[in-house]
Amino acid sequence: MSSGHDDGIHAAGVSKRFGSVEALSPLDLSIAPGEIVTLLGPSGCGKTTLLRIVAGLEPLTSGTISVDGLTPVSARELKRFGLVPQSPALLPWRTVEANARLLQDINVDANPSPLPDVVELLDKVGLSEFRSSYPHELSGGMQQRVGLVRAFALGAPYLLMDEPFAALDEITRADMRHLLASLCEPINTGVLFVTHSLAEAVFLSDRVAVLSSRPGRIVGTVDVDLPRPRVPELEDDPAFFAIETELRRLLHSGAGR
Repeated sequence: MSSGHDDGIHAAGVSKRFGSVEALSPLDLSIAPGEIVTLLGPSGCGKTTLLRIVAGLEPLTSGTISVDGLTPVSARELKRFGLVPQSPALLPWRTVEANARLLQDINVDANPSPLPDVVELLDKVGLSEFRSSYPHELSGGMQQRVGLVRAFALGAPYLLMDEPFAALDEITRADMRHLLASLCEPINTGVLFVTHSLAEAVFLSDRVAVLSSRPGRIVGTVDVDLPRPRVPELEDDPAFFAIETELRRLLHSGAGR
């Protein structure tokens, strides 16, 4: 089930039905290696469904998906992507460092070489002094940082992220998107990111795909031509607001069709 492309993530004519409910209309979407693409749309429009299809966790109804020329299931088995869910789902009996190493430990036969240094990653996200702590001793934002390190520690070329910051307060959420950008940019990781947040979409993305209300279809894409590395002050720039305004217009057009 390949799209014929060898590099990147490619969805062609992808649709999804759950019984009589059409969740996704046929849509096309591509993500180049190292590109950060965000899916933005109202609740129930199929953003998470599309991400799960790309991850090989949900079968599609029609169309094709490829990840570097592989089917989603094969790409998952070969650790071509890390999955970051809404909840970090840390194991309560493992320390911060042990939770961060979890995917390295259970995927030892498929791990690339060399693997990212977990201790170094924990230092980058400000958790060095909490390496021996347990999840119940951490705040929600700190737990989500461990989840990010766990995904990055796989060394996969892509991350699939399903609203990972949605449960956080606005200040912590802003800190987390700034942190994610700082982690992705130096290592050229490709990201498919699901969000409801306009600011999150603009700050993180190279490109934003806006989905309509159900059945989800892409009503427009917006290139985010803002300088990298992205710094927090960028969110006060008029160019940032202009892109937010365009995304809001597309959201409204998709909701009102």
